[in-house]
Amino acid sequence: MHFARRDIAGLSRSLGGLLFALGAVILFLRKVGHHEWGGFSRLLVVLVPAVSLYLLTLLGARKRQLGEAARSSQTVLGVTSILLWPVVFFQFLGWIGAAGDPLYAAAVFALTGLLATFVTARARVTYGALLAGLSLLVAWLYLWQKILGHPSGDTTRWLLLAGAVLLLCASAWLARAKAIGAGEVATTGGVAAVAAGVLGVIVGGFASSFGRLNRTLTEAPRPIGARARIVPRGMPSHIRAHMLSPHSPAHPLTPHVSGLQHFGWDVYLLIVSLILVWIGSRARIRGLGYVGGAGLLAFILSVAAQITRLEAERQPTGDMVGWPLVLLVIGLAGLAVSAVPRREA
Repeated sequence: MHFARRDIAGLSRSLGGLLFALGAVILFLRKVGHHEWGGFSRLLVVLVPAVSLYLLTLLGARKRQLGEAARSSQTVLGVTSILLWPVVFFQFLGWIGAAGDPLYAAAVFALTGLLATFVTARARVTYGALLAGLSLLVAWLYLWQKILGHPSGDTTRWLLLAGAVLLLCASAWLARAKAIGAGEVATTGGVAAVAAGVLGVIVGGFASSFGRLNRTLTEAPRPIGARARIVPRGMPSHIRAHMLSPHSPAHPLTPHVSGLQHFGWDVYLLIVSLILVWIGSRARIRGLGYVGGAGLLAFILSVAAQITRLEAERQPTGDMVGWPLVLLVIGLAGLAVSAVPRREA
């Protein structure tokens, strides 16, 4: 295989920039738990590679013709610098003693999104649009965390859905303007849309597992004519009294959390994932297809594990009636309709 001199220089630049960033991050992590270096010294450790790689990405754009795509070395340097910027900003907040506020975290990811947007437009690094969309999505969630305090699982779902709508609208606007990064922004919108449905699978899985563990800890062998309960050690006194009270529920520690999965969100996850796969194949945006495939996998896990039944403290069933029968019938009907010959006008 023959390598041109420019290819070797690009490979050297990519590996050099990546190793430079990795070395800085490892040094930064080693110095976090020690008091040898102050906050400003640790800030410089990550600031220097972030600024250097970012400027090298922008300077490389000046050597290309207008409209030419970024070289692979520019993509590596640009993506690496964007990933470093949140570390730089959070270290800066820690140095000035302003860390811990969700509003500051929202500002960190908003600035990261702006830097990623600029490097995408200026250096034509398409993956920068993907990182910009993800950064702005995280900033959106942190902003509402500041406004609402501690949003529930259901509220987080709706915030993700709203963020998905905004990102998909931005992607449509970019595509209409024939701007770079429209497909990557659409992919981030798909991530947010699928995350709104997957969140319930994750929460429901943890909740059902906790419920089974709780029943194992709280249930005890019942002697004839008596109802004994085991109270875990270290439990606060007011909770112990509630558990030992004859009027307390059978499983007092069963969590009552919001954001659990139910039939409606399973339907949502299935439909959204299918739409993303279809749009990704039609618009030739592989990212949407991957995200839709991940959503379908989460749907399979939710339905196969019967998360909704476990949340309701019911035993899983092996019946064919339900999702298996519905999916089989609809799938066969779709195949049958596609096999019917069409009349040409």
